[in-house]
Amino acid sequence: MDGYRVAARLPGLEEGLTSACDLSPSGGLFNVAPSVDRKCTQGPTAPSLVMGEESDMMEKPLPARIIPMRELSTQSSPGTPPLPQDDYRPQLARTLSAPPYTIFTHRTKMFIVASVSISSLISPFGATTFYPALNDLAKDLHVTPTLINLGLTTYMIAQGIAPAFIAGMSDNNGRRFSFIVCFVIFTIANIGLALQTNYAALLVLRMVQAFGCSAAIALCTAVVADIATSAERGKYMGYATAGLLIGPAFGPTIGGILDQYLGWRATFWFLAIFGGVLLVMFTALFPETCRNVVGNGSIPARGVNLSILGNIQQRRHARETQSEKGLDQASIQLSAKRRKIGFPNPLRTLKILGEKESCIVLLYNGCFFTGMIGFATPIIPVLYEEIYGLNTLDIGLCYITMGMGSLTSALTTGHIVDWNFRRHAKRLGMTITKGKQQDLRNFPIERVRLEVVVPGHVVGTLALLAFGWTLKFKTALAGPEVALYFVGFGVSTAFNITNTLILDLHRDRPATATSAVNLVRCLMTAVGAAVILPMCRAMNPGWAFTLVALVYVALLPVVFLIMAKGQKWRTELADKRDRAQMAKEAAVFVVDTETSSTHGRHPSNEEGKVARP
Repeated sequence: MDGYRVAARLPGLEEGLTSACDLSPSGGLFNVAPSVDRKCTQGPTAPSLVMGEESDMMEKPLPARIIPMRELSTQSSPGTPPLPQDDYRPQLARTLSAPPYTIFTHRTKMFIVASVSISSLISPFGATTFYPALNDLAKDLHVTPTLINLGLTTYMIAQGIAPAFIAGMSDNNGRRFSFIVCFVIFTIANIGLALQTNYAALLVLRMVQAFGCSAAIALCTAVVADIATSAERGKYMGYATAGLLIGPAFGPTIGGILDQYLGWRATFWFLAIFGGVLLVMFTALFPETCRNVVGNGSIPARGVNLSILGNIQQRRHARETQSEKGLDQASIQLSAKRRKIGFPNPLRTLKILGEKESCIVLLYNGCFFTGMIGFATPIIPVLYEEIYGLNTLDIGLCYITMGMGSLTSALTTGHIVDWNFRRHAKRLGMTITKGKQQDLRNFPIERVRLEVVVPGHVVGTLALLAFGWTLKFKTALAGPEVALYFVGFGVSTAFNITNTLILDLHRDRPATATSAVNLVRCLMTAVGAAVILPMCRAMNPGWAFTLVALVYVALLPVVFLIMAKGQKWRTELADKRDRAQMAKEAAVFVVDTETSSTHGRHPSNEEGKVARP
């Protein structure tokens, strides 16, 4: 039984001593019976016994019970005083996984992170490159700018739903396959958008485009979880999501230049070319990182999970010695046997929304991200043209300041997050070994992450408030631009760190967890993009963003609530899963026992059985 062992009182040993006996013939931990015939003997010189052989040393069947590993590690004998809670928790927290978390070198990891960071640009580029061309697009298609903004809403809805289908598949079949599927869909959709001539086609193809590019965000953070331990994840998350966060700034700039000199169709041709380049790059160079497929990187990839470069390297290594070739082939066959084809299952994403702590973190993450992408970004083309009389190119350039704020956050806060992790680990007496994953069961990971969120939350809220009122009073252009820099910094800080926390809470299914982030974030952003312009028309920008700021002030206590209650909720959820696993394994054992009794054999004597006359 995974995560459980059998504890038995051994007669003849010091009273109260507890020992754990492995009941699995293959070394696993499963099939625990109410009583066990397999005996534990004292001392290293005890003779081994053949199943079915009698001996004086054999005692009566030893009573056994199922004990969770967390309970077993803290048990003591009746004569020994129990360990205080503060004593054993740091001891548990020091537990590290034996093998290296990943065999990828630092140089390879940086290449992987840089690749996924570039790939994450397709989502914000797809959403924002045509922002400066909104007015031109509305004129050519004979619709209002509000209807064109509705295209952004449908884009965000599709972008939120799509990862729920792709992410689960990537957790089973690998990241490379999912990346390739996304890039193919994205490229084809942009070719269609460049050729379309009516509003209905625009809406439909924008949804297809969103389906192709949105999953790249979930895959981006999942790759970070594959190769980075919790102690270093903040830094790598900052680098990996830099593309996602600076894309909303540089996308409109590129779109403005293209629209100014080549027309709005050129923006979609640019995106099609960009998607094609990513498709070629990932097919040729990107290694498989999914831990369900290649483990820590030591299991050879095969098929679509193997890049062209990886295939060349594998063949070269296989030719070095025959023994190495045989080992590689055995590993390939083992990985192929264990891995089953996984089909899209969006229900896995919805299950994460049903968990108390994850749901609260996701709602906070989505609300805060909406401030930058759903509220500030969509109104810039319309209001900047009305207030400052800017042309398409100038409007595109105005997005750069927000991108620089996001980039500053990506390059700095990740290091602060990792420093805070080390600070808490040192305070708890937890040893951090480079390349080894940490046990977070009794570690306050919520507090460690969210302590860094609070300053970003405050900065982002004040910056959004300032942005609205500088537009209301029509200050110099520098006013809203400075505010946009701090909007980018504050919102990106909160978004990045809560993303990292979600990965910490769902280590075994990072892509599925990130797809839940994407679902909530995109649906909220879609609502924000649909309502912000009518709000500014009805209330003026100052009061509209004051209302947004008040919502964010109300969200701040949620951060402190998660810090205070998060670890307790996480423990309760783990205990619930343990009980469900125990019940499942117990039911399997009952079936096995009945089957074994029917065939006249004991369930504990399934291997090495000696036939009796």
